[in-house]
Amino acid sequence: MLKKIVIASHHGFCMGVKRAIKIAEETAQEETGRVTILNEIVHNEAVVDRFNQQGVGQAFSVDDVPEGTLIISAHGIAPNIIRDARAKGLKVVDATCPLVTRIYTIINKIVANGYYIVHYGDPNHDETHGIVGQAPDHITVASSREKLLALPDWKDRKLGLTVQTTAHLEHFAEVEKLAKQKWPHIEIFNTICNATTKRQNAIMDLAPQVDIILVVGSKSSANSRRLARISGAICGRGVLISSAADIDPEWFSGNQRAEAVGISAGASTPDFLVAEVIERLMEISGQTAEVILPDQ
Repeated sequence: MLKKIVIASHHGFCMGVKRAIKIAEETAQEETGRVTILNEIVHNEAVVDRFNQQGVGQAFSVDDVPEGTLIISAHGIAPNIIRDARAKGLKVVDATCPLVTRIYTIINKIVANGYYIVHYGDPNHDETHGIVGQAPDHITVASSREKLLALPDWKDRKLGLTVQTTAHLEHFAEVEKLAKQKWPHIEIFNTICNATTKRQNAIMDLAPQVDIILVVGSKSSANSRRLARISGAICGRGVLISSAADIDPEWFSGNQRAEAVGISAGASTPDFLVAEVIERLMEISGQTAEVILPDQ
């Protein structure tokens, strides 16, 4: 029987996501012509669908945008793509998260000072594409500790290490240690964003208190998937759900029943999805479960 629902102290929309959505909404209202978002404004199906329903277009290449206004997503983009868009006569509205832009600034400055960069991140992520695009001839992406160790010795090369904003804190600590062992002269630039740090720490505080953690977020969201993995590692059951419809009542009955459930959400997850999950859990409990909010 489900008795307790505990909400993570930090969850849901981060500053960069809120800002990107606000910029996209205002642009859609103000522009009279075609408005198109390049890629996903944030990695959440509900948010993307809402913009589609409002008539805002979506494209994955500038080639597919014939005219109008192009919005750059919160994850950023390579500068050559912005140049191509403007060359086509498109109006470009940049909603890149300031903490991603901060990485661009760091990269451009240290490359100008003769550094070569090892970037720890997902090579297929939109954010990584934008980062590599800042200096493609001066950046190598390492997506794992094994791939980092397989890189050349580069003894005579000035090196810098940067990291995807949503990377796993403990994994990057290990990567940083390995990088220092392999290249004692490497400079470390910890570019994990504060929102990621807070959400991962909140999961680590929450997980020992509950039997299962439900992380509300899209499968396309790297930070949501990571929160679910951290949850599972600590409390044994971490489940990524996209909405309340994914909740299985069997999780709270039978031999494996969970009496205490933790709720978190990725940085791209809107509050209404979290509220719907809580509402569904209350239904499953027969409206008897205690809901423990972060400040309690």
